[in-house]
Amino acid sequence: MKLVVLASILPALALAARPGQFNVAPSGVACGKGTTISVPDAGAKGNFNPAQSTVVNLKVSGNCHISLYPQANQGGGVSQRLNTDTTGTCITGGPWKSYGYYCD
Repeated sequence: MKLVVLASILPALALAARPGQFNVAPSGVACGKGTTISVPDAGAKGNFNPAQSTVVNLKVSGNCHISLYPQANQGGGVSQRLNTDTTGTCITGGPWKSYGYYCD
């Protein structure tokens, strides 16, 4: 009986949300003092207006990452990738015009 119950729960656990959260700021705004973006799960994408120059990874779920792009609509190739190793670190660069949140 216990094995049957466990087998029925495992697929639901695999589909559990893998949220992420990061803060972006345009040029002239202190790192971490910009807009906080929360994503519920993999596949979230968006554009920045205006372009952003700093990012702080506040939370990335295991096996997930935030990709930042120099062009809108995830164009121009990934210029910055943030995973669990970058949590809490201010990353400068950009300008970034879009993002994607992906999980392996």
